[in-house]
Amino acid sequence: MASFRHLEIAPTVANHPHILIKNSWFGFRPKIYYKPTQAEIDCIRNYYTTSSGNAILQFLLKFQQTPQCAESAKIPIELDDNGSFCLEMCSSRDGQFIAIQLFKYNHLAYDPACEIKVFEGQEATLLKKALAC
Repeated sequence: MASFRHLEIAPTVANHPHILIKNSWFGFRPKIYYKPTQAEIDCIRNYYTTSSGNAILQFLLKFQQTPQCAESAKIPIELDDNGSFCLEMCSSRDGQFIAIQLFKYNHLAYDPACEIKVFEGQEATLLKKALAC
């Protein structure tokens, strides 16, 4: 699991009205919770191959228009530690909240490939199931 403080999406997630952050043990490791369900949030940063990253990007763009597409989505996901795409995600353990952003490696840095998106409720559950996380 990735450290919340090292994620690019951390400031946006921290400012969301349904997020609660509790510092524990001298503030070294914050715990993040989704307030409505009190579910703990896991932070994930994965790297993907070019083909997987492009497939995820196309899926996320389509998902914004029609969330029901996640029910039948088959996304070819191939992890690669040196991948050209990076996906950062904060997901509640009960699947009711997801904040997600995809980055693409460009000019020696990972630049946003899409805007950060926050989904709650049924949309978040569908997205979490489609991405198998």
